[in-house]
Amino acid sequence: MIALALLLALASPVAAETEVDAYGLGSHPPKPEHWAKIDDDLSIRARVVHDASGALADVVPRREVLRLELAFFAREGAADRDVSLHCKVHFVDATAESSDFVKDVPCYKGRLLDAEGTFQPLDLDLRFRPVASDPAGTSAVMVRVNDSVVKDGVTLWATYDWQGGKR
Repeated sequence: MIALALLLALASPVAAETEVDAYGLGSHPPKPEHWAKIDDDLSIRARVVHDASGALADVVPRREVLRLELAFFAREGAADRDVSLHCKVHFVDATAESSDFVKDVPCYKGRLLDAEGTFQPLDLDLRFRPVASDPAGTSAVMVRVNDSVVKDGVTLWATYDWQGGKR
């Protein structure tokens, strides 16, 4: 009986997290920078910035060009190895509607120690401009970065508050 009650509680909608909540979309505060580790030695950072200034784009009140910045970081003292990164990028609006992939490209080939103790930019140029038909609220640029050498990867989502969209 207790097991059945526990099963029903876990299956209830109250226990389920929505995509909007999971990714910090909609009315959640924006987080224009997101870091994650592929392994103990390699981290990836995604940032949404204003293209004109390079400042983090937490609030975007009107149509302007934004840019996705991707970089990797190697832990100091890490053993050197090959790095072969592939990036897949798409957008997720404030209601969790996802776009098709806008980029699906190799984005770095080199050595881990190219980024020892510093950020090494990835070879990915993505500039975009939110449009008025997009829903207002916190939206995301989602990036999947895979390292074919270690056969692992991470998904990052840098978010921004698009205020010029439909309400």
